[in-house]
Amino acid sequence: MQNQIKVLIVDDEEIVVQGIKKGLEFAGFYVKTAIGGENAINILKDELFDLVIVDLVMPGMNGVETCKAVKKISSKIEVLLLSGYPQEIERLQMSFVEAGGKDLYLRKPLLVDEVKEAIYKLMCTK
Repeated sequence: MQNQIKVLIVDDEEIVVQGIKKGLEFAGFYVKTAIGGENAINILKDELFDLVIVDLVMPGMNGVETCKAVKKISSKIEVLLLSGYPQEIERLQMSFVEAGGKDLYLRKPLLVDEVKEAIYKLMCTK
């Protein structure tokens, strides 16, 4: 249990975070969810995670702004981008990386296996 990877999933759609959460918990990850960047930051003030998976396009704080705020809390938290908008990824991915996020992203719709593979890739190369 000590080596369990802690993941926070941030999106503005409840169905998305719950779908990913269910699959990752089944795979043995510790998972919490947040609807929106502001909620994610509030959760991170009380509990640290190894990885935050954040949607790029959200009302309020978008994925880039959320990544910046996460990195202010702890530079050790890995941040992975999630988006269903390929044109937005192309437009904002460099800003996301400059904010401290990984140069790796997941495209919606996605399979839980894709998320697990990305997590292992990120966390096992640290």
